[in-house]
Amino acid sequence: MKDWIKNLEKKSFGSGKFSQSYQDELLEIIFSNIKPKNNKPYCVEFGFNSKDLLSGSGANVSYLIIKKKWNSLLLDGEYENSRINLHKHFLTSQNISSLFRQYNVPKEPEYVSIDVDSTDLWLFESVVKDYRAMLFSVEYNANYPLEAAITFPNNPNEYWQGDRGYGASLRALNMVAMKYGYSLLWVVPFLDAFFIRSDLIDDGTKQICFPFKKWKQATGYPCHRPIKDESRLNIFINYETYINTNGDIIKSKKEAFNICKEYLTTNGFLGDLKLIINKIVIKTYIFLKIEKWVPKLLIDILKKLYRKHFIINIKK
Repeated sequence: MKDWIKNLEKKSFGSGKFSQSYQDELLEIIFSNIKPKNNKPYCVEFGFNSKDLLSGSGANVSYLIIKKKWNSLLLDGEYENSRINLHKHFLTSQNISSLFRQYNVPKEPEYVSIDVDSTDLWLFESVVKDYRAMLFSVEYNANYPLEAAITFPNNPNEYWQGDRGYGASLRALNMVAMKYGYSLLWVVPFLDAFFIRSDLIDDGTKQICFPFKKWKQATGYPCHRPIKDESRLNIFINYETYINTNGDIIKSKKEAFNICKEYLTTNGFLGDLKLIINKIVIKTYIFLKIEKWVPKLLIDILKKLYRKHFIINIKK
C-alpha cells in the first residue's frame, strides 16, 4: 500500500469549505498523489441538486471547479444553469453514457461523483463500463450492515420517498467497483464511498487499499425515517443474488426482503430522537452557511457535529 494511502488513516480531517463534509479535503490529497491525465482536468457530478456551485448542502466538485479551475459537467433532474454547465435531465442507466457523449466528457475523466438517492449503483455500473475515470465517488446507504449487498431497483418509475430506502449498500457498490478494476479507497461515513482505479495505486503489494472490514463502523447505522409501508420492501434487490442468478429479479427481491425489513423499518426511541436532532441541525446549518454574518467558529462547530455518529446524515 502506498504511503499516502496509509496516511489517510492517521489524518485528522477538518470540515470542507465547499463540500458537506470533508470530501474536498480528501480530493485535494488524492489528486496531489495521482497525476491528472487530461491537460485540463475534468470532473462530473450527478445529481447536482442545486442551481449553483455554492448553494445547497455542498457539492463534491465545487472545490475542484472554483479553486482548481477544472472543466466540468453537472447533471440534475430538477436544476439547470448554463453558466456552470449544469443541465437538466432525468438520468437512467440507459441514457447516462449517451449524455456523457453528448456533452463531450473525455473517456478518462479525473473524477465522477454520483448521488441520485435511488439508482446510484446502476448509473455507476453504466458509466464505469464506458468511461475509465481515475476516481469515482458514490453515495451509499449506511442503513445496511457491511455484509449486505442490497440496491434500489433499476426502475425509473421508482423514486426515493425520503426514507431509508435509497441507493445501494457499500458492499453492493464495492462489487461493481471490483468487477471493473476499481478499489475502495476511502469512505466518508454515512455519505460517500470513493473508488480509485486500481492500476493507479498498484505498487506490487498484496494489499493496495484498506481491508473492506475497516468500514464496518460506517455501516448499519440508521439514516432517515424508517419505511412505514412494508409492501415497499418488495422493490429492493439483493445484488449478489442478482449477479449469481444472471439477473433473476424475483429471486433477488426475495433474498433482499428480510434484510430490508430488519434495517429499513425499525427505529426505536433513540433512533427517533437522533432523527429529530438531525433535522434541527441540518436546517440550522443550511441557513447559517449562506449567511455572511455568521461567525466561522459556529459553522465549524456545526460541521463537527455532522461528523459525530449521533448526527446521522447532513445531506438529506
